[in-house]
Amino acid sequence: MSNGDFWDRPGCDWGEGPPQDDVTLKLRQHANSCYRLGSEALARRDLELAENWLWAAVQADHPGGWFRFAIVVYRQGPKAYGGAANADAYVRYLVEGAAGFGHGDAQTMRPLLRDPSAGLPPFPWEDPQYGPELVAALRTGLRALHPLNNDNDGKSDDPS
Repeated sequence: MSNGDFWDRPGCDWGEGPPQDDVTLKLRQHANSCYRLGSEALARRDLELAENWLWAAVQADHPGGWFRFAIVVYRQGPKAYGGAANADAYVRYLVEGAAGFGHGDAQTMRPLLRDPSAGLPPFPWEDPQYGPELVAALRTGLRALHPLNNDNDGKSDDPS
């Protein structure tokens, strides 16, 4: 872990632990670099660039890449995904994927995938920068649009 980012893992120790062969190591090193670049773009609110870099991390099963890609989808909003129901389903799919690959915040959020009003136990965040935003997204669906994904002074024109 570097720079306080739990999922920035230069040692590539996620999934089933540190890679045991050079091919897996190279793949994970690339995925971690993509995760870092995507995270920097996300912090700058450059959603297009974040989407491109984080998608590469998702393709290599980087848990943090899955988690932060869910934030990109949430921020891009319903217009980018054919409506609120599609975008909401995609966010939920990504959270479930992140949980399946070992992201602790996503694992803790799993009850929200079944019931948006479910209580969550107190837990230490692995991703305090984006975790609370994703909890809010799972609780409200995409009815409560992120301010970056609309151009109507915070009011949605999405009919769903």
